[in-house]
Amino acid sequence: MANGKQMFQQMDERVLVCEGAMGTMLTAKGISYRNTGEVNLTHPEVVAEIHYEYQQAGAEVFQTNTFAANLGMLRRAGLAEQAARIQTAAVHILRETVGQDAYVAAGAGPTGQLLEPLGELSRPEAVAIYRQQFEVMLATGMVDFALLETFEDIGELQAAIAAVREVDPNIVIAATVSFSMANGRTMMGVGGAEAARQLAAEGVDIIGANCGDLEGLMVAVREMRQAVDLPLMAQANAGQPQLVDGEAVFRGTPQESGQLAAQLIACGVRLVGGCCGTTPGHIREIARAARAAV
Repeated sequence: MANGKQMFQQMDERVLVCEGAMGTMLTAKGISYRNTGEVNLTHPEVVAEIHYEYQQAGAEVFQTNTFAANLGMLRRAGLAEQAARIQTAAVHILRETVGQDAYVAAGAGPTGQLLEPLGELSRPEAVAIYRQQFEVMLATGMVDFALLETFEDIGELQAAIAAVREVDPNIVIAATVSFSMANGRTMMGVGGAEAARQLAAEGVDIIGANCGDLEGLMVAVREMRQAVDLPLMAQANAGQPQLVDGEAVFRGTPQESGQLAAQLIACGVRLVGGCCGTTPGHIREIARAARAAV
């Protein structure tokens, strides 16, 4: 089985390609759900199929289908009692699909709640939520590293980092921030340089940006590169979202994602993949850009 330290070393030699969106693909395959993590139990074969399609497109770094499978999000979907089953299933589905040589991340996203004082969630409660998720996933022994992604509140991200370190002080942690503003700022007003310095101070191994605004992502990645000397990761959406019948639609083409990946790689990104709206077609073009950069 591959491991996080080996992946970390490989990034010195070449650009590694991550998979793309899970929710986008579940919707495209006609799967309905209360929480994307629920599909690990209701349609495990579809989750496996999506991971496999991304691998065939050139992905070599994967994340468990647990972005929204933390207790905060699962409670709102009425699925809290199934949390451990959902999280365990996600790891097994992924590892058994992609094999022992692929890199597998235990993935987690925001709780969907605001931390105090802006909201009602306390830091200890946030840490407990993420500790539960990572205790379950890391206990499988099938995970190479932890991926914390799409955070706009650095405080919440710091709580997640603390939880992972409590479970395993030595595991490689990648942390990516979502910069929703075109000027490269989060909704909390934090820019790439500030986010990078705060994450570096937390001892994170890989930093970067995902989701959010495309222009903002590029601005933030450049700032991060200048601010700290850590490997960079970027997973952009398939274009800017367009509102169609009340739904966000991403119409960026695979070719456009490939071109953006080439720009990100030129900025120093060593882990590149896709976020909302991306498909195996987008990852195929991103992989082509990564190979061209070698």
